Amino acid sequence: YSAKVVMSDRGNDLAIIKIDDPSFHSLPALPYSISPRQADVGDNVFVGGYPLRAVMGDELKLTNGIVSSRTGFQGDATSYQLSATVQPGNSGGPLFNSAGAVVGVVNARLQVESATYAVKSPYLRTLIESMDTPISIPQSSTIATLSLSEQVRKIRNYVYILEIQ
Repeated sequence: YSAKVVMSDRGNDLAIIKIDDPSFHSLPALPYSISPRQADVGDNVFVGGYPLRAVMGDELKLTNGIVSSRTGFQGDATSYQLSATVQPGNSGGPLFNSAGAVVGVVNARLQVESATYAVKSPYLRTLIESMDTPISIPQSSTIATLSLSEQVRKIRNYVYILEIQ
């Protein structure tokens, strides 16, 4: 689908992308929420994305781990450090907690130490709320009580890979 950037936050490496394509039909309501709170160290998390697509294929891949630190690279307070291993293609992907709420957006990894970083969800919420026409953010997750496998099945239709042409 064709898409365009409608809002961005370069400092936090975030962007809101709108699908702008006549062949796209809207999706049902999001089955997950975007948490207004920070995750805690030790919280279980998972990432959905399309790492190394040319080699690994087009199926959504899952990686999981825990929040290792409430600060990111060099103590960055806007990010978490995660134990979940990511590859190129996971960047920009959602970081979910075990209750099926987005708690961050994956944005970097430190290859030498296998550390992964994600921007915290309150910064994503702030970007959404600062839009001229804010997007309605679900207040609760309808997938909170589902198993991890079931949660992944439900989010599969809401996680995309973007290719810039």
